[in-house]
Amino acid sequence: MKYINLKDCGILPGSDITLPLYDLMQENPADTTFVFENGDYYFTPALRADYCLSNTDVIPERKLGIWMKGMENCNFEGNGARLWFAGQMQPVTMDHCRDITFRGFTIDWEKPLVAEGVVVGFTEDTIDLRIDPEAFPHRFTDNWIEFDIGSGEWSPLGRWSHIQFDGNNRCVTRATGDNFTPRKIENLGNSVYRFDNPRKTKTNLGNVIVLRHNARIHAGIFSEKCERITVENVTVHSCGGLGCLAQFCTDLTYRGVHFVPNTARGRLVSNGRDDGMHITCCSGMITITECTFVGLMDDPINVHGCCVTSNEVIDEYTLRCRYRHDQACGFHYWAEEGDEVAFIERRGMSKVGSARVKSHVLEGNGVFRLEFAEKIPEDIIAMAHTDELLALDNLTHTASFTCTKNRFGSCRARGILVSTPKPVVIAENYFASSGSAILVAGDANYWFESGECHDVEIRDNVFTDVCLSSMYQFCDGVISICPVVPEPDVTKPFHKNIRVIGNTFDITDTPLLYALSCGGLTFSGNRIFKSPAAEKWHPGDWRIKLKACRDVVLTGNTWVGTFGLPHDVIAENCENVYYN
Repeated sequence: MKYINLKDCGILPGSDITLPLYDLMQENPADTTFVFENGDYYFTPALRADYCLSNTDVIPERKLGIWMKGMENCNFEGNGARLWFAGQMQPVTMDHCRDITFRGFTIDWEKPLVAEGVVVGFTEDTIDLRIDPEAFPHRFTDNWIEFDIGSGEWSPLGRWSHIQFDGNNRCVTRATGDNFTPRKIENLGNSVYRFDNPRKTKTNLGNVIVLRHNARIHAGIFSEKCERITVENVTVHSCGGLGCLAQFCTDLTYRGVHFVPNTARGRLVSNGRDDGMHITCCSGMITITECTFVGLMDDPINVHGCCVTSNEVIDEYTLRCRYRHDQACGFHYWAEEGDEVAFIERRGMSKVGSARVKSHVLEGNGVFRLEFAEKIPEDIIAMAHTDELLALDNLTHTASFTCTKNRFGSCRARGILVSTPKPVVIAENYFASSGSAILVAGDANYWFESGECHDVEIRDNVFTDVCLSSMYQFCDGVISICPVVPEPDVTKPFHKNIRVIGNTFDITDTPLLYALSCGGLTFSGNRIFKSPAAEKWHPGDWRIKLKACRDVVLTGNTWVGTFGLPHDVIAENCENVYYN
């Protein structure tokens, strides 16, 4: 193992190191430790390449900072180094790398990719925000706001939902969720702007509204087709898209990765524009531990696959398949020779067979040809001839997932989304997510983020009364088992063997557990405390609701306090439910 101190190669803090570092890595692609000083390093968009990023806008090329290609057995020791980026960029890219450790860094932008405004006045129809021009440099032009993000780039404020945080506790304001969608802005002077409030979102002086701008076109730390990657003790203060995105990788560890605002630069709650960690079509073991997620504008963690559909039979061995989501398409590695692919009937979401892949040929950004090693069964051929009926999921590209000792602070949307058939353990975490804390998802009809769950253990976690304080998609309970199954069949549940045991819940009159199309569900040994933090606001009037579930055990739970929900348990079209 070689040890290279960057300073010995003339790569010094205080300078733009984009190209010198790239050249150094090209010269030393294996068995090397790269040692940084505890200082400030700068990156500009000098490196560019074409990558198709999962759940990310499709563009011709990405602008890269640290670009690792085909590196093996290398360590990057930051020693507290601060990495500064400018404009739309992808700070770290790992491509076909093995045995890489990236440790001890802070990732940030001097001109951040998410902005904030503080409420200084309001009426029922308007909200006045002061936007700090030093923390969030901007200009008002054509009756709209644009933000300076560096490298001569200006990013217009988006017209989608912006998220309001309470100025006192820095949590998403109750029952506001995605409700603030302004369409008009008036410049009042002195960096104060009057936003119209068409949905009459309630607010208070001093509240903070996170203003999402720019497009989702880069990740923070991106890994593709890598093996045994460790990201450790890394702080992310800003990001223009998904924080850590890994796709078609094997064995990943994220330890001590913290998505938190840079308060020293006047940022109160914001850091990332979208998800914290997004794991797509990976295999082996995914470990996320001792991490922090605060002020993100989408889910802190999402682990899933990618379903495609087919209604075109080329021959008895071959199907033409289509990606169905605009931000998840064009992957070079959706399937490889020898992979096991499941055939799924989309109405009931049941697996109806599987086959081994012989070849995968990408024919365009949204279409590929999939040849199998054996003849496709006749019933699958018949489904493929029926429009909108057949989906396919790569079972080889599914991972086990261990999520422990993390802090899920108040962010937009849910805490964890998980959709994988391999064993899942979610344990000893702290949840203050504004939507559902845990969403067991999976579908081939809407987001196409596939993955039926066969073995999920949720234990020894703390769920605070901040959980499910606002409404987003699929938020029917603090824990929501909510796959997209158009025609659920109680005899063929989509998810199986989910155990929620030994957790502590501190909740208001909010639905605790919702489950759709789940078999072998256990909710046992949990302690549920009634919190006085807020009155009932959620439309759900149950503690636990089950739909098309079977073999359910709800027992040995302790309820402390007086709950005002009219229904303890609602079971619709269920079989074999035991409750005491």
